[in-house]
Amino acid sequence: MKKFLSLVIFLYSLGLFAQDMKVSPNTKITINTGTQLNFNNSGNLLLKDNPTSAPSFLQDGLVNFSGGGQAKVEQYLTKDKWNLVSSPANNSTIGAYNWMYLYSYNEPDNSWTSLSQPTTLLLNAGQGYFVWPYTSDPNGSNPPSPDLAILTGNLNYQDINLTLSNTASSSNSGWNLVGNPFPCALNWNGDASWNLNNVGAAMYIMDPSSGNYEVWNYNSGGTNPNGGYIAATQGFWVRAADTTGPPASMTIPASQRSHNEAAFYKNSGHLLNNQLLLTLKKEDKADKTIIGFIEDASAGFDGNYDATYLYGSENAHSLYSQILGTKYALNHLPSIEEYPVVPLYFEPRAPGNFTLSADWTESFPDEIPIYLEDVKTGAFLNLREADEYVFIAQLNDEVHRFNIHFTNPLDIENYDALAGVQIYAFDNYINVKLNEDTNGEIRVYNLLGEQIIFTKTKNQNNRIPVSTNNNYLLVKVLTKKGIKTQKIFIK
Repeated sequence: MKKFLSLVIFLYSLGLFAQDMKVSPNTKITINTGTQLNFNNSGNLLLKDNPTSAPSFLQDGLVNFSGGGQAKVEQYLTKDKWNLVSSPANNSTIGAYNWMYLYSYNEPDNSWTSLSQPTTLLLNAGQGYFVWPYTSDPNGSNPPSPDLAILTGNLNYQDINLTLSNTASSSNSGWNLVGNPFPCALNWNGDASWNLNNVGAAMYIMDPSSGNYEVWNYNSGGTNPNGGYIAATQGFWVRAADTTGPPASMTIPASQRSHNEAAFYKNSGHLLNNQLLLTLKKEDKADKTIIGFIEDASAGFDGNYDATYLYGSENAHSLYSQILGTKYALNHLPSIEEYPVVPLYFEPRAPGNFTLSADWTESFPDEIPIYLEDVKTGAFLNLREADEYVFIAQLNDEVHRFNIHFTNPLDIENYDALAGVQIYAFDNYINVKLNEDTNGEIRVYNLLGEQIIFTKTKNQNNRIPVSTNNNYLLVKVLTKKGIKTQKIFIK
């Protein structure tokens, strides 16, 4: 978890000369337009890294080397974990990752290519790579990996244009592994300079400690604690907005470079109102998902606000919501009235005790209830009163473990007023018996949160035919005296 401190150096002189220059972690250096930094007599520029902090080098002027000197960028890596990386130098090679396992991704056939020979093979500017450094070689043939990769060459400081792959027939169509090609942070903010052509608004960065992805949508926010900032030499995923095959391209713009401290895991809050952040934890493993409501969002996938779920490493636990068969890391729906219940799915990779916590409940109006339902145990938790739920999970549990209710499923406030209302299923009918003739509404939802029936109450006895069977449904009765919600089973 890297953070900058605030030693800042601006270089304005028309001509500066040096033999060697070492830039320590926590240091920010800006080479302004019109400035030349010249390294003579085989002098080198070294950007040093360590486990907790990194330097930031933002170049607009010229950096020149003579006599064989070059820029060198240290890249500290987490051992025995997958790291997403990118090169900040335009002629560095895969040899920087000797004694590590380095892979590139191929979108057309959803495959991976191991990169080891020749060591002079260039790392492409703006491309992301997976690297696995190890304390002990899992194949037993190589020495332990070094703590650092050292990337050498001329530092990138101008726009990088990328043509992305988008193969309609691919099982993972439209996913592209790209990277920050600069030795400073980069702001994923949707600015026009990104020139996004058929590219979704979300980007994904892997957290090596958990093995899961942190996501940021520049319109709606996300789970990435950096906000939209991408650290220097960081790889990240983007996906085509239309994955059926149209061309996709983007520019990684020099104008969006930054010394911003948020690039190194500064905490952030919700970006919009009506967003709920849910975090699953077990020891050092965590996964996060967001459920939100935006008036002009659509019920299906909306690339402007949503982010589909991307699985992390094989031992990473998974938490996501699901609507209409699509798994979401960021799920924004049009209204609570249409989607009062949102199903939450959980895939454990090991059995044991887990904690599910909720944040940002304050972003909803006070009158909106927010409840967690444990589908396995039948327990309900008012997330406005208690924001953590501890539970036990087994590997063979149903993945649809929870529901999030944005109505009061326990009818606490309206229990007395509607205590006599009966809701039950019989012979493929939903039966609703009221205490008296009254004007009201009956809404029926499936457990995907979709409203499947809407009708007005006709009298005290209401029978509603349903075509589904062997399914649970949620029936909501609304009258002037209150609301009653009940889950029923259609045989």
